[in-house]
Formats: sequence, structure tokens, C-alpha cells
Amino acid sequence: MPAAPLDAASVSFPDGRYGRRREPSRRRTGTTAVLTAGVIAAGVVTAWLLMESYGQDELSERLLAFDDSVPGQVEVTFEVYKPAGEGATCAVRSRDLAGAEIGYAEVDVPADDATRVEMTYVLPVEGDVNTGEVLRCWQAD
Repeated sequence: MPAAPLDAASVSFPDGRYGRRREPSRRRTGTTAVLTAGVIAAGVVTAWLLMESYGQDELSERLLAFDDSVPGQVEVTFEVYKPAGEGATCAVRSRDLAGAEIGYAEVDVPADDATRVEMTYVLPVEGDVNTGEVLRCWQAD
């Protein structure tokens, strides 16, 4: 015959050996719910503030190609996504094999109704070209 399950009331412990037995405490579901809601709200506010500070900008750029076949220059082709009707300025540079900057220019993107503009800029350089880059674009003044 299987043994009967033991319940806490039927088990006796020697007096003073294990300390005073505590009564089961009641759960504080209200406090837990308020703290959980506070943590979630703080996370949402933090995520929103970080998105405002570091999120996707209205302007974005992408290098499409560069051609260094002509000595003394590099032809940089890039695209810019911008708000319609607004202009932009993009920083373009070239570096040599050692990583030194050998050419730099700020290229104006015209203010027109297009939201995507493809630009090709011939950048004069002083040295052997290793790369052509678009560093970043910003709102035109």
C-alpha cells in the first residue's frame, strides 16, 4: 500500500532545532503589477528617446561605385535619399593603400522634387587611389 502524502500540519519538528516556522505570506499581486507596468513604461520611453536621438535620419546616402582608372582622380557614384524639395551636401573622400586621405570634397545635391538622387562626382586626388567613399550627407543650409 502506498504511503499517504504528508502535509505541513502533520509533520512535527523538534522544538528549537529549526527556528520558528513562518506562516505562508500572501502574494502581493498589486505591487508586482504596478512594478511590472513601471518597468515596461520606462523601457518604452527609453526606446523612444534613443530612436529620436540615433534613429533613421531623413537623409541617407549609399555608395554605388567608384572608378579609379584615370590617374589623379576618382569618379564616385552615389545615391542620396532626401525629402522632396530640399537640398543636401555630401562629404566625399578618397584614401590610398595606407589609409591616408588623398582627396576630399563637399558635393551639393540639388533641391528638387525627387526623393532619390543619383550623383557622380569626379574627385581630384594626390596619390594612388585605393577607395572612393561617401562619408555622410546633411541638410543644405
